[in-house]
Amino acid sequence: MRRFSAREMLNKLKWDPRFDFSQCVIVCVDRFHGTIEINAAEIESIGHKFLYLKDGRALPQHRIIEIRYGGEVVWRRP
Repeated sequence: MRRFSAREMLNKLKWDPRFDFSQCVIVCVDRFHGTIEINAAEIESIGHKFLYLKDGRALPQHRIIEIRYGGEVVWRRP
């Protein structure tokens, strides 16, 4: 079975009407703060290589280590 990329999983959670994207949390590695959690409400857009946040930050997608939906892990970097 084909494995989804982080970008594909985020797009599925955002655009599939069965999901409420506001319940999504993205766990990323930050160079200065270690592991950080980003709530989906903070995301402005999902680009090809970056997540663009409403505060102007751009997070590289290769730093995403986990995606949670409704408190459960739905995607984890292998």
